[in-house]
Amino acid sequence: MRLLFLNSHSADYLEDQLFSGLTELLGCDEVILYPINRNYYLPRKPCPRDLGHCRTLSDLFGDWFRMRRGLARFEFDAVVIGSTKADTFEAYLSLIDKMPTGLPVIYVDGGDWPEVGGDAKRKGFDDLLHKVFAKRPPDVVFKREYLIDGVYDENVYPLPMAFGPAPEIEGTLHRYDVTCWCVESHPIRTQALSLLEGKYDCLANGSVRGQKFRKYQRKGAAYLRELAASRIACNFRGVGWDTLRYWEIPALGSLMLSEVPRIRIDNNFIHGEHAVFCRDDLSDMLPLLDYYLAHPDERDALALAGRAHAVKYHTYLKRAEYFLQVLSANRIGN
Repeated sequence: MRLLFLNSHSADYLEDQLFSGLTELLGCDEVILYPINRNYYLPRKPCPRDLGHCRTLSDLFGDWFRMRRGLARFEFDAVVIGSTKADTFEAYLSLIDKMPTGLPVIYVDGGDWPEVGGDAKRKGFDDLLHKVFAKRPPDVVFKREYLIDGVYDENVYPLPMAFGPAPEIEGTLHRYDVTCWCVESHPIRTQALSLLEGKYDCLANGSVRGQKFRKYQRKGAAYLRELAASRIACNFRGVGWDTLRYWEIPALGSLMLSEVPRIRIDNNFIHGEHAVFCRDDLSDMLPLLDYYLAHPDERDALALAGRAHAVKYHTYLKRAEYFLQVLSANRIGN
């Protein structure tokens, strides 16, 4: 399987996780980057902005050479459009007339909107997206926000985010009762933070309204250690249903309290087995928090089961394996 992976220079969590996973599974020789992206070679920003950092400077010259030679011959099994970003589609447009007839095109839509390519409209480049897809539409589409009750073509497959790649967080002791660290990108987050105001240790640990991503005091590995230090950590949707926190909390060994995401997630966490899900109106959020704070044995058992479930089904490597399985099922690279 030799892939030409078109990417954005701005962070896209799903694109970055998939690129890291495919690099680890297939190797640098088989995942050819276009254009060259320094974010994948240099640890310039803390996690989660560095999820694509899976290669080193020593790989750079070889990758550049393989890219130049690959583009001259176009000997690839497929072209991957890695994200719904304007520069990714500009890269695709620059190559579209040079691509051999019949070369499969894979589109990975990690955008927040549920429509395929919906973020192009949100970000103002839907004309570009329609232009390139009119010339060469994708053969297979992977969709992050694949709604359970949505209607999609048969060639569209769900692909939510996952946990990692991330530094190992081991031996972290619980220091916080309830945490809810998020910007208010959806009304339910505002509602949740308002309900938590003045309760538990939320004020002391910074689970308050008015948080800004750029001003987070906890970043990178320090953020993950702090999240792991939560007895219960809350997750609520943002612009889209899928969040990194949905995968981070269980994988780090904390008990996750969340609303039920309305997107397709195979092998999802189960209420009362791996996590705790509250009602959509949050009417039982506080009673659930009270119960699991008062029953540490049950809480810790759920957290332990959630961690095992996350490691088994929901890592970035599992997503890359699934991606390759879908391509194989569609006779791509066989």
